[in-house]
Amino acid sequence: MKITPHKRARTGMIAALAAASIALTAPLGLTAAQAAEPIDGGPSIGDSLFPGIGNTGYDVTHYDVKLRYLADKSITAVTTISANAPEALRSFSLDFEGLNVDSVLVNGVAAEYSRSADADAVAYKLHITPAAVVPAGDFTVEVAYSGTPSTHIDPDDSLEGWVPTPDGATALGQPVGTMTWIPSNNTPADKATYDFAFTIPTQINGKDAAAASNGELISRTPSADGTETTWTWKQQKQMATMVTMLSIGNYNVYESPITLTDGRVITDWSFVDSGISPTTQATIQTRRDQLQNIIQFLESKYGAYPGNSTGVVVDVTSLGYALETQDRSYFERSVSLGTLVHELAHQWFGDSVSPADWNSIWISEGMATYASGMYTEEVSGGAKTADTYFNTWNGTEASSARWAVPTGAMTDPAELFDWQVYTRGAMTFQALKQALTPEVFADLIKTWNERNAGTSQTTTEFQALAEELSGRDLDAFFQDWIFDADKPAWQSTWDLALSSDPAPGEVPVGSDVTYTVSAANTGKVPVTDGSVSIDVAGLLASATIDASALPAGLTLDGSTLTWKLPETAVAQPASVSFTATLSDRAYGASVPVSARADSLGVTCTECSVDHTTAALPPITEADLTDETRGGIVLPATVEQGGTITAQLPSDEYDGETFSAILFSDPVELGESQVTGNAVPVTFPGDAELRVHKLALRSAVGELIGWGEIEVVAAEPGTAEANADSGAGGTADAAGTADAAGTADAAGTADAAGTANVAGTADASGSGASASGASGASASASTSGASASTSGAVASEAGANAANLSVTGGASMLPWIMGAGAVALLAAAALALGAARRRRADTA
Repeated sequence: MKITPHKRARTGMIAALAAASIALTAPLGLTAAQAAEPIDGGPSIGDSLFPGIGNTGYDVTHYDVKLRYLADKSITAVTTISANAPEALRSFSLDFEGLNVDSVLVNGVAAEYSRSADADAVAYKLHITPAAVVPAGDFTVEVAYSGTPSTHIDPDDSLEGWVPTPDGATALGQPVGTMTWIPSNNTPADKATYDFAFTIPTQINGKDAAAASNGELISRTPSADGTETTWTWKQQKQMATMVTMLSIGNYNVYESPITLTDGRVITDWSFVDSGISPTTQATIQTRRDQLQNIIQFLESKYGAYPGNSTGVVVDVTSLGYALETQDRSYFERSVSLGTLVHELAHQWFGDSVSPADWNSIWISEGMATYASGMYTEEVSGGAKTADTYFNTWNGTEASSARWAVPTGAMTDPAELFDWQVYTRGAMTFQALKQALTPEVFADLIKTWNERNAGTSQTTTEFQALAEELSGRDLDAFFQDWIFDADKPAWQSTWDLALSSDPAPGEVPVGSDVTYTVSAANTGKVPVTDGSVSIDVAGLLASATIDASALPAGLTLDGSTLTWKLPETAVAQPASVSFTATLSDRAYGASVPVSARADSLGVTCTECSVDHTTAALPPITEADLTDETRGGIVLPATVEQGGTITAQLPSDEYDGETFSAILFSDPVELGESQVTGNAVPVTFPGDAELRVHKLALRSAVGELIGWGEIEVVAAEPGTAEANADSGAGGTADAAGTADAAGTADAAGTADAAGTANVAGTADASGSGASASGASGASASASTSGASASTSGAVASEAGANAANLSVTGGASMLPWIMGAGAVALLAAAALALGAARRRRADTA
């Protein structure tokens, strides 16, 4: 934006107006848009510094401006606005200062209009009431106007808007001057595309004239008699009204190609006032020759160039500033290298991504100022930005009035283009670079443009992105640098490192490892608030730290060590060490430790250390000696498929997970948890019938102990229910069995119900029953279900456990199965007969 600050002229501001609308519930058959009550577009968007600008009722999508500049310096023009209304509009307003309104059409129909002006609020309104309500959606407004445009005087007494020159005029729009020649929604929050057609005298003062503007030059078309020429420009990129530009005058016009970093070629259209001296003309040509290199340098910082063309416009005026008019910036009388870099940087910061509120202008002005510093350091070999902005900060006393105006919380628009926006803004970026680290900062300024190209944003969104990319809470930083009206603290910087003795790699179990955390002050102020968190969760899984032996400033809380740095002078180091003892059983362990700074301004040079311990070799039968028995107590025998409990000599392993190995095959028997001094082990059902060696192994591969155990055949009825029974039930050592459930130790069994201890059983509703005083019996349902030997008959072992015989149910089994078969045949016959009757009935 304006690169030369102007004196302050405090002006009282009225409060921002708020506009709200209430959506009504749509009646049946109507859309919400059709049913909504029309609104009056609010005459202010609520900008914090310019409360009179903008309208809330619509969003402009395109401006088509046809303007004729006459020899008497008056104009006639028609601007057609394409817009979108989120809600039906009863009325709305445009920002328009001066000139005469000849007609207003809304959707091609004449509309009523009136005008108002409030200079204190910078509110110059063209109020429009369409002949009919404007439905929600797209609509057009056409304004015809004429007269001699006015020059707008800003609160700081600078001039903008339509500025007459001896050979024509230059129209600039920052912050609000565009409304002096284009009726518009004159807020940087509402961007649009543009078509411009400027018809001007072919010659002015006897010399060729030209009309420079934004976007791409489409054509130069002379009139039939040659006295006038129409210059047609097209802006296909989103553009805010604040960076529109028209300059009419005696210009030398230059056109040349510019190759961008990605190989894309754009056109440089430049316009230089022919009245400028030859020496200055030569300087300007030197700057034009630098356009490509500067743009490519800025692309390396911000990403791809956002426009479709470039260039400069150099006029002879007395405005006192240059301006980042989109695509080709405006310069007064000459072009310095620093100012050219500044204005080109604005093509990203300010033009492509614009401030949605004027208090966010520091983002674009601060970065454009900072860009000149980066170019000086990295291309010209000049002073480093870190030195430049620290020296400015250090040389400005805390009592200076310059600190009294907060960068992003101004209340007076007269302060808009002052020191706190440009210089403090640039200092803020240097401090932010130091706070986030150069790598994160580089990511931030590039991502900001990639994500937000063609939009308008505020400080809130910029801070949110910085926090997202850095993982840091930046509330305190932004409060100090952007919102507080005093001198902010300069950001300290330091390098953080973590080392160990022994060095990272494999270490023996049971050994000590000493870790050292060090910090080196790399900045320009002492480190006074440094804090480091050391993650020792992985370490404590395999080692111990004696908290009582930790040095001052280092505390352990759970799995985190926190180090509060002592005050560390510039260029001085600080360090702290602690020791951990690895467990004697930490075999095959990975032992990671990492450090992270809790404060800003820290670069990790090496912030993680990893150790490992060797894993134990697999246990073999050769390891099973008398010395390694370990006091394990096993039962003498185990049946195939059975489960035993191995007794350990103590409960020191309580809660650990052990695995068992059966030798000499070997066979892995799975894992079990130790409870107290006991651990269960289940043997496979096909374990070989002989004496085996059973070894217990810890989770880290230690041989805990071993013993001998004989695998014996399972006695009849003691194993799981016969797998080939097909009944779906089980018979356990207690003798339980059933066809779909169980027969318990009392000998009960059923097919679908229960036979009690007296031996009775029903047929699950069939009416058939069987009884036997000798024990439990099973009955078959009429559907043919039966309790088979494996399911419904309790084994001899189970019956013996309940002192019951198994004669009742077993002796009836053949009869039960036969009855089931008969029932099935009967059911089939009945079904066949029914089918025949249905066919007969149909016939």
